[in-house]
Amino acid sequence: MIDELRALAIFAETVKQGSFRSAALSLQLSPSVVSYQVSGLEKRLGVALLYRSTRKLSLTNEGEKLYQHAQAMLTAAQTGLSEINQNHQQLKGKLTISLPTALIKAPITQYLAQFSKQFPKVTLNVQYKDERSDLIYEGIDLAVRAGYLPSSNLKSRRLGVIKRLMVCSSSYFGAKAAPKHIRDLADWNWISLAMLPHNRNVFNERGETFQIKYQSNVTVNSIEAMTELCLQGLGVATPPDYLVKDYIEQQKMVHLFPKWQVEDIPLYAVWPNNVPQQGLVKCLLDYIARSAF
Repeated sequence: MIDELRALAIFAETVKQGSFRSAALSLQLSPSVVSYQVSGLEKRLGVALLYRSTRKLSLTNEGEKLYQHAQAMLTAAQTGLSEINQNHQQLKGKLTISLPTALIKAPITQYLAQFSKQFPKVTLNVQYKDERSDLIYEGIDLAVRAGYLPSSNLKSRRLGVIKRLMVCSSSYFGAKAAPKHIRDLADWNWISLAMLPHNRNVFNERGETFQIKYQSNVTVNSIEAMTELCLQGLGVATPPDYLVKDYIEQQKMVHLFPKWQVEDIPLYAVWPNNVPQQGLVKCLLDYIARSAF
């Protein structure tokens, strides 16, 4: 069993890195050892796990299934090691973290505060800004980014999603004819967000998907600004739920067609690929993951 676990770990790293050579560098092994371990695993299982070509590796159907199990195994092992490590030594050091301003009131800010309380010897330099940071140039250890990630040399980990609600102010709603279907909102004015330039939103309700292409006479580069202008009656917006729930309860805003769910925005952590596997960044990410679930 020990040999199989070792081979599984090497197989998972090979898939992650995309080649035997890159996996060998990451694991500090020779490429021949990595290839031997993966080939041995295929032989023991009696199936092909990887398609090999001169340019790249790709997973077979069996390889995809095994990779998911291997990732779950490694995540569980790393979480256990981190918990024991944190229980037996006080973390110390400094972390510089960059987040979008829209997350100031999000749960992740609460997790950072809780982490700081639990590990007071870790100095946190938290920067909230909407411009995407150059992690290497600016010396940032960890950045949290919303939306789908472009290809890069950074490591990444999905943290969860930002749930959004479709809302307008009570005054704006009262001045319009009551909509009978979500499609009627295409003729309403929307407040557009510069980082989502396509002027459309996707909604889901019990497996049915509907897309609204809308018109807008106001575009902003800040989610907080979008929320405030929506509150002032300029039109429909889809801000994060944590920014508008109080306004809805106070009847200052109307939650439009609540059965239709606005498409979530994925939330990722990214960090330089030379960050130590068991360093402060990893400890913080594991802490956030445990707090979020």
